[in-house]
Amino acid sequence: MIKAVAKIKRKNILIIGAAGFVGQALVKKLLSQPGNLFLTAQSKKFKCSGAKVFYGDLTDKKFCQKIVRGVDLVYYLAGYKKNIAWHAKKPFEFFVGNLKPFLNFLAAAQRSKIKKIVYLSSTIVDYAATEQKTIDGYAWGKYANELALKSFKAQNKIDTVLIRSAAIYGPGDNFNPAVANFIPATIGRVSQAQGELVIWGRGLRKMQFIFIDDLVANLVAAQKTKKDFFVVGNPEVMTVNQVVQKIIGLSDKKLAIKHDLSKPDKSSQLVKFSNLVKPQFSLSQGLAKTISYYQQKNG
Repeated sequence: MIKAVAKIKRKNILIIGAAGFVGQALVKKLLSQPGNLFLTAQSKKFKCSGAKVFYGDLTDKKFCQKIVRGVDLVYYLAGYKKNIAWHAKKPFEFFVGNLKPFLNFLAAAQRSKIKKIVYLSSTIVDYAATEQKTIDGYAWGKYANELALKSFKAQNKIDTVLIRSAAIYGPGDNFNPAVANFIPATIGRVSQAQGELVIWGRGLRKMQFIFIDDLVANLVAAQKTKKDFFVVGNPEVMTVNQVVQKIIGLSDKKLAIKHDLSKPDKSSQLVKFSNLVKPQFSLSQGLAKTISYYQQKNG
């Protein structure tokens, strides 16, 4: 007699923040793997073939209850952010904008059958906890969410994985000069510059990054890990001057760098990483791909 083969249940995966930079990259990766994908987005302009999209806002508690039904694994990638200038200008807005949606989600998750939550945080939370001169509402919000996740884990039988990431960059990033972070903003400025490029301070601040594909590889690997905390990034260390010079060279531009010494150099905050997956892209390789993407999008 031939025994019937039991049907393998496909994992139901929810990605919160699927329309963002990291979210879209993770969705693209997971669509090629087994599993049922469920995504959240605020704008109905976001479409995704091969996945079910829930349109709504996490500040709505009923929406949070709806999206967690029948879910096995959650990637929480959502974040209310622009850039550090905005975060410092309106710290309370960005603090609440990150904390409130996450607390609503956790309250719904507590009454669900979710087995694991993977939360994406940032290495800037260390800086936020020690830097007293500037209040970064986004960083403080991320730090508060980390504390919320730890207290949630202590009270519930749901596995959690907290991933702090170095500054992320790559194709698909936001190059809008009003809100862009350091690498995309610099790529845009280099593209538009004629003759010289002005950078703040002496350009000696040391920085670390992670290419988007390397971050996604670590997020995927988090599905099977037994550990609950990781710090991911490329250990390669570059000064602001070195990054700018690389971007100028890879953009085939000839620009003189002028230092605006009236602007202070930010302090260096280097991190020791514990990657689940070793980064495969050097900064030079990642920048080349990112610049190529920018040039294709901007003619």
